[in-house]
Amino acid sequence: MDFQKEQQLRSRLARNIRRLRMSRSPCLSQKMLAKKLGVTQKSISRYENARCLPPAHVLVALAEEFGLATDALFMERLPQNIKKKEGITTNEDITHSDPQTDCRRKKQTDG
Repeated sequence: MDFQKEQQLRSRLARNIRRLRMSRSPCLSQKMLAKKLGVTQKSISRYENARCLPPAHVLVALAEEFGLATDALFMERLPQNIKKKEGITTNEDITHSDPQTDCRRKKQTDG
């Protein structure tokens, strides 16, 4: 695989992990997601900043956590009507969040 193609895959994955994590209600912190996947918060940060690709077992766990096929994590656009454990979220909810209720604006605790 050439460098440019790998960078493109990293970038798509990074964007999608962050969108999926932040679209949860309540949204997941990097630390909470890391705990669910059995990795460190630093690993999640690296994935979301496109510094590296996660190993295969983490990709599978990510896909299962968000109710997706593993290849969907690398798509330019996420599939419509993504079903999740805490409810149902659509692509519209992910890309057009209300700034007043956007979970990124609230301080989150990892209780």
